[in-house]
Amino acid sequence: METKQFLESVLGDEGYYCIFASRASDERKVQKFYDNLDAAIHAAHNLDAEGYDAYFALGTFDQAGSRKVPNVKQLRSFFLDLDCGPTKDYATQSDALAALRLFCKELKLPRPTLVNSGRGIHVYWPLVAPVSRETWVLVAEQFKRMCTKHGMRNDPAVPADAARVLRVPSTHNYKPNPPALVSLVGEMGTPVEFNVFRDLMGGDEDAILLPPKKYVPQQQDAMMQALSGSFVSRFKTILIKTMSGTGCEQLKEVINNQPNISEPLWRAGLSIAKFCVDGGKAVHKISSKHPEYTFAGTEEKVDLIKGPYLCTRFDEYRAGVCHDCKHWGKIKSPISLGREVQEADESDNIVIEKPLGVTAATPIRYTIPKYPHPFFRGKSGGVFKHSKNAEGEDKDVMVYFNDLYVIRRIKDPEAGESLVMRLHLPKDGVREFTLPLTAVGTKDEFRKHLAAQGVAVLNVQELMEYTMRWVNELQFNSEADEACRQFGWKDDSHESFVVGNMEVFKDRVEVSSPSAATVGLFPIFKAKGTLEKWKQTIEFYNQPNMELHQFMFGLSLGSVLMEFQPINAAAFHAWSKGSGLGKTTAMYAGASIWGDPDLLVMQERDTFNSKMNRAEVYKNIVCYMDEMTNTKPQDLSDWAYQLPSGLQRNRMGPKGNVERVRGKPWKTLFGTTGNTSMLERIALFKALPQAEAQRVLEYRVEPVKFATKTETDVFSADIKDNFGHAGVLYIQYILNNLDAVKELAMTVQRKLDAASSLSAENRYWSALASRTIAGLMLLKKAGLINWQIAPIVQWIVKVMAEAKAMVGEMSVDVETQLTDYMAENYNNMLRIKSTDDARNTAGSLDKIIVPDGSPRGHFVARYEYDLKKLYLLPKPLKTWCGKQQINYAGFVDGLKTGGTKATKAKVRLGKGTHINMPPTDVLILDCTGFMDDETEQALATTAALFEKQGQA
Repeated sequence: METKQFLESVLGDEGYYCIFASRASDERKVQKFYDNLDAAIHAAHNLDAEGYDAYFALGTFDQAGSRKVPNVKQLRSFFLDLDCGPTKDYATQSDALAALRLFCKELKLPRPTLVNSGRGIHVYWPLVAPVSRETWVLVAEQFKRMCTKHGMRNDPAVPADAARVLRVPSTHNYKPNPPALVSLVGEMGTPVEFNVFRDLMGGDEDAILLPPKKYVPQQQDAMMQALSGSFVSRFKTILIKTMSGTGCEQLKEVINNQPNISEPLWRAGLSIAKFCVDGGKAVHKISSKHPEYTFAGTEEKVDLIKGPYLCTRFDEYRAGVCHDCKHWGKIKSPISLGREVQEADESDNIVIEKPLGVTAATPIRYTIPKYPHPFFRGKSGGVFKHSKNAEGEDKDVMVYFNDLYVIRRIKDPEAGESLVMRLHLPKDGVREFTLPLTAVGTKDEFRKHLAAQGVAVLNVQELMEYTMRWVNELQFNSEADEACRQFGWKDDSHESFVVGNMEVFKDRVEVSSPSAATVGLFPIFKAKGTLEKWKQTIEFYNQPNMELHQFMFGLSLGSVLMEFQPINAAAFHAWSKGSGLGKTTAMYAGASIWGDPDLLVMQERDTFNSKMNRAEVYKNIVCYMDEMTNTKPQDLSDWAYQLPSGLQRNRMGPKGNVERVRGKPWKTLFGTTGNTSMLERIALFKALPQAEAQRVLEYRVEPVKFATKTETDVFSADIKDNFGHAGVLYIQYILNNLDAVKELAMTVQRKLDAASSLSAENRYWSALASRTIAGLMLLKKAGLINWQIAPIVQWIVKVMAEAKAMVGEMSVDVETQLTDYMAENYNNMLRIKSTDDARNTAGSLDKIIVPDGSPRGHFVARYEYDLKKLYLLPKPLKTWCGKQQINYAGFVDGLKTGGTKATKAKVRLGKGTHINMPPTDVLILDCTGFMDDETEQALATTAALFEKQGQA
């Protein structure tokens, strides 16, 4: 009955009651919650009977299960714990009660309720009514400060702890032997109004300051949380500093005066030792001489400590010491004195992370190299430096909080010598980037280049020194590599293939370091959507009459295989008069194998030089060019001739009298589209584009009936939302079956050559068709498409047969070429009847012949139409042949051996006219075999048309 009356006076009447118990014999602990006081008292007595030390919580709780301060609902008393004993605050309970009486007198406090705890005294000032935790804690902290101010020694952890537990009266304290009874001392105190007690503590509610912050483990920011494993505190270091006079005087008292220190100060010392890496031994080293020391008891005490105590807590427990410390106000806790950075060992330097921006890559095992002295890597990452503070003491400073290091030096023709750096970002993954060596020695340039890669630091000087240490070490130990300036096959070993920032191997994908030429194109190859959706979308082409679209798609695959044959390049041009036939969409589908089709496919507005530069960088990746319709005929001819060279035009570089650096020759396929025949466009510039026709296989696209417009719209949209997944898998299939792939490509080529009766002059078509078909077969073997390949083969054989026939029709005789020349120059010819010299022997002119046509521009020929005899000046003819890319010597030989029976002689072309010209070398041709009145009339009509076009 006494226990219940007591608990009712000091506990709130709302919320859950908590009973806590511990038993030293088996180190068991029990904590339970009850919704009524009778049940709580019953449980305490039962636990006491079982040998447990029974405690009750001074607060009631909102929710059962948690005895943490935020869960406290009400409190109904203020309380103290007075420790008594030879080594305690008070030698005897009588001494404690004498001090309490003096304290109550000074503050005019009412008589409290006293409980003999078995050794010490628990003191309670019950309140008339319970108050909330938020209201209570303000006064409790002031009460605690008043205790310190008036010398009322007590356990300082108790007075303002809303979740505190104290012993239940009528139970036993099992620490002494025999156990001591916990009992009320005298009569219970009279409850006091909360406002009265508050006023006794120093004023009204507004005058009471907010309580000082207790130690609460800080919620670390993401950066410090990631690095927390690198920072440790070592108690041995704190001990050395303390004993040399540069450490903590409070800890010195804890260590040197163990038999006489108070329990709170002992606990404070343990809180520092516990959270040091060598704390397991340290907690016992600083406790073994304490009168209450036992190994198990100390372990139990340590287990209850939640974090290292602050300097302010030490100052509360033993005032008058900390304010004279040189560290006061500079550190928050003595544990900082032992802080050091754990250096990573070999096992710590092996990390498994995913490369940044490499969608197809799986996490990679990285081995982080040892950083150059005096820099080192922390156990949990980051760049640190061994340094010294102002007093000359060793001090480790953080240079950068993420892993950042140099992996190699490279020689980049555009950027000069550069460093390849690797940055580990905790969320994004691993990024590699190049840093020009010219930027390392300039603070602003260095900061700008690093910031562009996501490296942000306030003090860049240490990071510059760190980077220069890497430069010196690498220059001493290794040669610089050549920068990877092109995509495609990395080298002749064919062990890897570069796609954007990915270097694809048969069993993995690694980051490919950027160069000045490639870094701007990396975003093109970033994947989007999913592989499965892409596969579903591409199956749209798996239907009849889609052979053209399938072949255009297949160019993207065949380009990779061009490496395994001698031809550098060939082109396929699909054209149609109308639009909406799916030519461009087929190119976009092919480009989606590698990346973003909108960015991979080159457009009409792109300059010729930019297209060729892109071809150089792509190297073994398909070059799609949309809408070649408006390209100048001469540019088309030049382009067709340039493809097999594999090289851009040589140009001067931007600085100095130095040629621009060109990459290795491309070995790839080109796919183009237009609204006109490319060969017809070239024919406007050149009479017989036979050479171009061998390099560019053309096909006029026939209309295809799609199911609905919606179907094609959905296909186009899905292609642009799902891309960049298949390329890596296709390359890895090739790498894992390289010999079989080469054999397949050659077998396909032999069969196609035989089926199409291709000869050496058709070698470009052969390479184009065989690599494309082989690529489609390999993609099917890789499980990425499910198309029927045979119809595509039959289609391309038919296309090449038609192309052979067309090229054969381009072969014309010399008389036809001569007629073309006469038609273009009809108005620059002297057309006249033949005559003997009209001058008499005295030099007078008996007869002047009036010509039917006189030259209007440059004189190129004389044509005597009655005799069908043509006199040609060689120089204009030679110029015309050059423009038409006709071999002049061969053309003249044809005129000599053909029906015109051409001969050379000196002739006065102005004979019989007022045109006074000296005799000159000409070709004399007999045109009777092909020139008649009808042909002459056609020449005149054609000439008039040419003249009209020229005026326009």
